[in-house]
Amino acid sequence: SLVCLGAIGIVAGGLGWLLAGRALHPLQQITATARRVADRSLHERIALTGPDDEIKDLADTFDAMLERLDRAFDGQRRFVANASHELRKPLTINRTLSEAALDDPDAPESTRRLGATLLEVNNRHERLIDGLLVLASSEQRLIERSRVDLAEVVRRRATTGRPVLGV
Repeated sequence: SLVCLGAIGIVAGGLGWLLAGRALHPLQQITATARRVADRSLHERIALTGPDDEIKDLADTFDAMLERLDRAFDGQRRFVANASHELRKPLTINRTLSEAALDDPDAPESTRRLGATLLEVNNRHERLIDGLLVLASSEQRLIERSRVDLAEVVRRRATTGRPVLGV
C-alpha cells in the first residue's frame, strides 16, 4: 500500500505539474510579448486565443493599452514633425531677409549691424529649436546634468552680449 501511495503521489504530482504549466503558458506568452514590446516597438500584440477567462481578459487589456500607447507615440511623432516645419519656416524667412539686407551694397552701416545682429539671434533660435526637437523626438531622458553659475552667465551676457559656451 505504501508503494501504491507513492506511485499515486508521483503520478498526481506529475499531472499537477503538467496542468499548472498548461494553465500558466498564456501568462508566459504575455510576459514574453511585454518584454519584446518594451525592447522594440509598440506594434506587436499578444492576440491570445482561447476561452474567455481572466487570463484572456488580461491579454486583451494589455493589447488595448499597447494600442493606445502606439497611437499616442505616433501622434507625438507627427506633432514633432509638424512643429519642426512650422518652427523652422519663419526662421528661414528671417534669415533670407537678413542676408538680403546684408548683401545690398547700398545698405547703410546701421542696417548692416542690425542684419548681423538679427542673423546671430536667428542662429541662436535655430540651435534652440534643433535642441528642443532632438529632445522631443528622443526616446531617452537627459542623462548628463551640469551645474551652471547663473551669476557668471548674466555677467558675461551683460558685458559681451554673447552667451557663455555650453549654456
